[in-house]
Amino acid sequence: MARLTILNPGFNSTIQDMGRLEYRAYGVPHSGAMDQDSSRLANQLLNNQESDAVIEMTLSGVEIIFSEPTQIAITGAHCKIIVQHLGYESPCVIAVKTGDVVQIGAAMDGNFIYLGIKNGFQTEVSLGSRSYYTGILDNSFLKKGNHLLYDSSGVVSADIFNDMESKWNSSLKAYAGPEFYLLSRKQQEQLLGTSFTISKLWNRMAFQLEETLVHTLSAIKSSPVLPGTIQLTPDGKLIVLMRDAQTTGGYPRVLQLTEEAVNIISQKRVGEAVDFIIKN
Repeated sequence: MARLTILNPGFNSTIQDMGRLEYRAYGVPHSGAMDQDSSRLANQLLNNQESDAVIEMTLSGVEIIFSEPTQIAITGAHCKIIVQHLGYESPCVIAVKTGDVVQIGAAMDGNFIYLGIKNGFQTEVSLGSRSYYTGILDNSFLKKGNHLLYDSSGVVSADIFNDMESKWNSSLKAYAGPEFYLLSRKQQEQLLGTSFTISKLWNRMAFQLEETLVHTLSAIKSSPVLPGTIQLTPDGKLIVLMRDAQTTGGYPRVLQLTEEAVNIISQKRVGEAVDFIIKN
Protein backbone atom coordinates (compact mmCIF):
# COMPACT_ATOMS: atom_id res chain seq x y z
CA MET A 1 0.00 0.00 0.00
CA ALA A 2 1.37 3.42 -0.99
CA ARG A 3 1.39 6.34 1.41
CA LEU A 4 1.04 10.09 1.35
CA THR A 5 3.01 12.00 4.01
CA ILE A 6 1.85 15.31 5.46
CA LEU A 7 4.67 17.88 5.36
CA ASN A 8 2.49 20.84 6.32
CA PRO A 9 -1.10 20.16 7.47
CA GLY A 10 -2.42 23.68 6.96
CA PHE A 11 -5.27 24.89 9.18
CA ASN A 12 -7.84 22.34 10.38
CA SER A 13 -7.36 19.77 7.63
CA THR A 14 -9.24 16.49 8.08
CA ILE A 15 -10.23 13.27 6.35
CA GLN A 16 -13.91 13.27 5.35
CA ASP A 17 -16.31 11.12 3.36
CA MET A 18 -20.12 11.20 3.22
CA GLY A 19 -20.38 10.80 7.00
CA ARG A 20 -22.15 8.51 9.46
CA LEU A 21 -25.75 8.07 8.40
CA GLU A 22 -26.98 5.28 10.65
CA TYR A 23 -26.07 6.39 14.19
CA ARG A 24 -27.99 9.61 14.87
CA ALA A 25 -30.36 7.73 17.18
CA TYR A 26 -27.33 7.15 19.44
CA GLY A 27 -26.31 10.82 19.45
CA VAL A 28 -23.54 10.44 16.86
CA PRO A 29 -23.22 13.52 14.58
CA HIS A 30 -23.46 13.10 10.83
CA SER A 31 -19.97 14.56 10.08
CA GLY A 32 -18.68 14.14 6.51
CA ALA A 33 -17.52 16.73 3.99
CA MET A 34 -18.93 20.20 4.59
CA ASP A 35 -19.40 20.77 0.84
CA GLN A 36 -20.45 17.32 -0.30
CA ASP A 37 -20.97 18.41 -3.90
CA SER A 38 -17.27 19.32 -4.14
CA SER A 39 -16.22 16.11 -2.39
CA ARG A 40 -18.33 14.06 -4.84
CA LEU A 41 -16.87 15.97 -7.79
CA ALA A 42 -13.30 15.15 -6.72
CA ASN A 43 -14.21 11.46 -6.66
CA GLN A 44 -16.18 11.58 -9.91
CA LEU A 45 -13.22 13.08 -11.75
CA LEU A 46 -11.12 10.11 -10.61
CA ASN A 47 -13.80 7.49 -11.35
CA ASN A 48 -13.91 6.68 -7.63
CA GLN A 49 -16.91 5.80 -5.53
CA GLU A 50 -18.64 9.06 -4.55
CA SER A 51 -18.31 8.07 -0.89
CA ASP A 52 -14.50 7.60 -0.99
CA ALA A 53 -12.54 9.55 1.61
CA VAL A 54 -10.90 12.86 0.68
CA ILE A 55 -8.81 15.48 2.46
CA GLU A 56 -10.86 18.53 3.47
CA MET A 57 -8.79 21.71 3.97
CA THR A 58 -10.15 24.77 5.76
CA LEU A 59 -9.08 28.14 4.27
CA SER A 60 -5.44 27.06 3.77
CA GLY A 61 -4.00 24.11 1.87
CA VAL A 62 -1.55 21.34 2.72
CA GLU A 63 1.92 20.32 1.56
CA ILE A 64 2.27 16.59 0.90
CA ILE A 65 4.63 14.03 -0.67
CA PHE A 66 3.73 10.78 -2.44
CA SER A 67 5.50 7.42 -2.21
CA GLU A 68 3.97 6.01 -5.43
CA PRO A 69 2.44 7.38 -8.65
CA THR A 70 -1.26 8.24 -8.49
CA GLN A 71 -3.86 10.77 -9.59
CA ILE A 72 -5.33 13.53 -7.46
CA ALA A 73 -8.26 15.88 -7.97
CA ILE A 74 -8.59 19.28 -6.28
CA THR A 75 -12.05 20.85 -6.05
CA GLY A 76 -14.06 23.17 -3.81
CA ALA A 77 -12.75 26.65 -3.05
CA HIS A 78 -10.45 27.90 -5.80
CA CYS A 79 -6.74 27.71 -5.05
CA LYS A 80 -3.32 27.50 -6.70
CA ILE A 81 -1.35 24.25 -6.68
CA ILE A 82 2.38 23.69 -7.22
CA VAL A 83 3.72 20.25 -8.18
CA GLN A 84 7.50 20.08 -8.51
CA HIS A 85 7.61 23.80 -9.47
CA LEU A 86 4.77 23.47 -12.02
CA GLY A 87 1.71 25.59 -11.32
CA TYR A 88 -1.98 24.64 -11.61
CA GLU A 89 -5.30 26.16 -10.58
CA SER A 90 -8.27 24.26 -9.19
CA PRO A 91 -10.49 22.56 -10.08
CA CYS A 92 -8.12 20.13 -11.73
CA VAL A 93 -6.89 16.54 -11.98
CA ILE A 94 -3.14 15.94 -11.77
CA ALA A 95 -0.95 12.87 -12.27
CA VAL A 96 1.74 12.72 -9.58
CA LYS A 97 4.89 10.61 -9.58
CA THR A 98 6.92 8.91 -6.86
CA GLY A 99 8.51 11.57 -4.66
CA ASP A 100 6.42 14.45 -5.99
CA VAL A 101 5.77 17.25 -3.51
CA VAL A 102 2.37 18.93 -3.90
CA GLN A 103 1.72 22.34 -2.33
CA ILE A 104 -1.86 23.57 -2.19
CA GLY A 105 -2.29 27.28 -1.56
CA ALA A 106 -4.89 29.20 0.43
CA ALA A 107 -8.53 29.32 -0.64
CA MET A 108 -9.08 32.31 -2.92
CA ASP A 109 -12.85 32.12 -2.42
CA GLY A 110 -14.99 29.88 -0.26
CA ASN A 111 -13.82 28.04 2.87
CA PHE A 112 -13.17 24.39 1.99
CA ILE A 113 -10.77 22.79 -0.51
CA TYR A 114 -10.97 19.07 -1.32
CA LEU A 115 -8.24 16.69 -2.42
CA GLY A 116 -9.36 13.34 -3.74
CA ILE A 117 -6.99 10.51 -4.65
CA LYS A 118 -7.42 7.61 -7.05
CA ASN A 119 -9.20 4.77 -5.17
CA GLY A 120 -9.72 6.99 -2.10
CA PHE A 121 -7.74 7.29 1.13
CA GLN A 122 -7.54 4.00 3.05
CA THR A 123 -7.68 5.42 6.57
CA GLU A 124 -9.34 3.94 9.66
CA VAL A 125 -13.09 3.26 9.55
CA SER A 126 -15.25 3.78 12.64
CA LEU A 127 -19.05 3.46 12.71
CA GLY A 128 -19.11 3.06 8.95
CA SER A 129 -17.11 6.17 8.07
CA ARG A 130 -13.55 7.46 7.80
CA SER A 131 -14.64 11.02 8.74
CA TYR A 132 -12.61 12.57 11.54
CA TYR A 133 -14.58 13.45 14.67
CA THR A 134 -13.21 13.81 18.20
CA GLY A 135 -14.19 10.84 20.37
CA ILE A 136 -14.96 8.53 17.45
CA LEU A 137 -11.55 8.40 15.80
CA ASP A 138 -8.19 9.07 17.44
CA ASN A 139 -7.45 11.91 15.01
CA SER A 140 -9.21 15.27 15.06
CA PHE A 141 -7.00 16.97 12.46
CA LEU A 142 -4.16 16.03 10.18
CA LYS A 143 -0.72 16.63 11.69
CA LYS A 144 2.77 17.01 10.28
CA GLY A 145 4.29 13.58 9.73
CA ASN A 146 0.95 11.74 9.39
CA HIS A 147 0.95 8.97 6.78
CA LEU A 148 -2.22 8.36 4.75
CA LEU A 149 -2.46 5.07 2.88
CA TYR A 150 -3.72 4.82 -0.70
CA ASP A 151 -3.97 2.16 -3.39
CA SER A 152 -1.75 3.07 -6.34
CA SER A 153 -2.96 0.25 -8.61
CA GLY A 154 -4.86 0.97 -11.81
CA VAL A 155 -3.51 4.52 -12.18
CA VAL A 156 -3.23 6.05 -15.67
CA SER A 157 -1.88 9.41 -16.76
CA ALA A 158 -4.37 12.22 -16.16
CA ASP A 159 -5.67 15.11 -18.19
CA ILE A 160 -5.96 18.51 -16.52
CA PHE A 161 -9.47 19.87 -16.05
CA ASN A 162 -9.61 23.62 -15.52
CA ASP A 163 -12.85 24.76 -17.12
CA MET A 164 -15.29 23.78 -14.35
CA GLU A 165 -16.98 26.57 -12.40
CA SER A 166 -18.34 26.30 -8.88
CA LYS A 167 -21.75 27.93 -8.43
CA TRP A 168 -22.34 29.20 -4.91
CA ASN A 169 -25.49 31.29 -5.09
CA SER A 170 -26.59 33.61 -2.31
CA SER A 171 -30.18 32.33 -2.36
CA LEU A 172 -30.62 29.19 -0.28
CA LYS A 173 -33.59 26.86 -0.75
CA ALA A 174 -35.20 25.67 2.46
CA TYR A 175 -38.27 23.91 3.80
CA ALA A 176 -40.42 25.44 6.52
CA GLY A 177 -39.17 24.10 9.84
CA PRO A 178 -41.45 22.53 12.48
CA GLU A 179 -41.75 25.86 14.35
CA PHE A 180 -41.88 28.16 11.29
CA TYR A 181 -45.63 28.61 11.49
CA LEU A 182 -45.41 29.67 15.15
CA LEU A 183 -43.86 32.89 13.86
CA SER A 184 -46.22 35.74 13.05
CA ARG A 185 -46.85 36.54 9.39
CA LYS A 186 -44.66 39.63 9.76
CA GLN A 187 -41.83 37.58 11.28
CA GLN A 188 -42.10 34.99 8.49
CA GLU A 189 -41.88 37.75 5.89
CA GLN A 190 -38.87 39.26 7.66
CA LEU A 191 -37.12 35.89 7.79
CA LEU A 192 -37.65 35.31 4.07
CA GLY A 193 -37.14 38.92 3.01
CA THR A 194 -33.87 39.71 4.79
CA SER A 195 -30.33 39.16 3.57
CA PHE A 196 -28.37 37.63 6.44
CA THR A 197 -24.62 37.97 6.86
CA ILE A 198 -22.22 35.16 7.77
CA SER A 199 -20.68 36.05 11.15
CA LYS A 200 -17.16 35.28 12.34
CA LEU A 201 -18.65 32.59 14.59
CA TRP A 202 -18.53 29.50 12.38
CA ASN A 203 -17.02 26.03 12.39
CA ARG A 204 -17.92 22.49 11.33
CA MET A 205 -20.76 22.45 13.89
CA ALA A 206 -22.63 25.62 12.91
CA PHE A 207 -22.62 28.97 11.10
CA GLN A 208 -24.12 31.91 13.03
CA LEU A 209 -25.70 34.80 11.13
CA GLU A 210 -25.27 38.45 12.12
CA GLU A 211 -28.76 39.91 11.81
CA THR A 212 -31.44 39.19 14.38
CA LEU A 213 -35.11 38.31 14.11
CA VAL A 214 -37.14 39.68 17.02
CA HIS A 215 -39.69 37.11 18.20
CA THR A 216 -41.58 35.83 21.22
CA LEU A 217 -41.21 32.07 20.70
CA SER A 218 -40.46 29.93 23.72
CA ALA A 219 -37.81 27.25 23.87
CA ILE A 220 -39.00 23.81 22.80
CA LYS A 221 -38.42 20.39 24.30
CA SER A 222 -35.17 18.89 23.07
CA SER A 223 -36.03 17.69 19.56
CA PRO A 224 -34.23 16.15 16.56
CA VAL A 225 -32.09 18.40 14.38
CA LEU A 226 -30.11 17.74 11.20
CA PRO A 227 -27.33 19.38 9.20
CA GLY A 228 -29.12 22.35 7.65
CA THR A 229 -31.56 22.93 10.52
CA ILE A 230 -31.81 26.67 11.24
CA GLN A 231 -32.43 27.39 14.91
CA LEU A 232 -33.74 30.68 16.32
CA THR A 233 -32.19 31.62 19.66
CA PRO A 234 -34.02 33.60 22.39
CA ASP A 235 -32.07 36.76 21.45
CA GLY A 236 -33.07 36.42 17.79
CA LYS A 237 -29.87 34.97 16.35
CA LEU A 238 -30.10 32.40 13.57
CA ILE A 239 -27.81 29.37 13.86
CA VAL A 240 -27.36 27.15 10.81
CA LEU A 241 -26.38 23.66 11.97
CA MET A 242 -23.67 21.97 9.91
CA ARG A 243 -22.12 18.52 9.48
CA ASP A 244 -20.69 18.07 13.01
CA ALA A 245 -23.76 19.47 14.80
CA GLN A 246 -25.46 17.78 17.72
CA THR A 247 -28.42 15.50 17.03
CA THR A 248 -31.00 17.26 19.24
CA GLY A 249 -31.65 20.85 20.29
CA GLY A 250 -34.03 23.06 22.24
CA TYR A 251 -34.24 26.17 20.06
CA PRO A 252 -37.17 26.60 17.63
CA ARG A 253 -36.37 25.09 14.20
CA VAL A 254 -37.65 27.72 11.78
CA LEU A 255 -36.11 26.42 8.52
CA GLN A 256 -34.48 23.30 7.14
CA LEU A 257 -32.01 23.87 4.30
CA THR A 258 -31.95 21.53 1.33
CA GLU A 259 -28.82 19.40 0.91
CA GLU A 260 -27.69 21.66 -1.94
CA ALA A 261 -28.11 24.74 0.25
CA VAL A 262 -25.99 23.19 3.03
CA ASN A 263 -23.19 22.68 0.51
CA ILE A 264 -23.53 26.27 -0.72
CA ILE A 265 -23.52 27.96 2.69
CA SER A 266 -20.48 25.91 3.75
CA GLN A 267 -18.46 27.87 1.19
CA LYS A 268 -19.76 31.30 2.24
CA ARG A 269 -17.14 33.50 3.89
CA VAL A 270 -17.44 35.89 6.83
CA GLY A 271 -19.30 39.00 5.69
CA GLU A 272 -20.98 37.37 2.70
CA ALA A 273 -24.77 37.49 2.49
CA VAL A 274 -27.39 34.78 2.07
CA ASP A 275 -31.17 34.79 1.84
CA PHE A 276 -33.76 32.05 2.12
CA ILE A 277 -36.38 30.80 -0.32
CA ILE A 278 -39.10 28.38 0.79
CA LYS A 279 -39.16 25.25 -1.35
CA ASN A 280 -42.61 23.77 -1.90
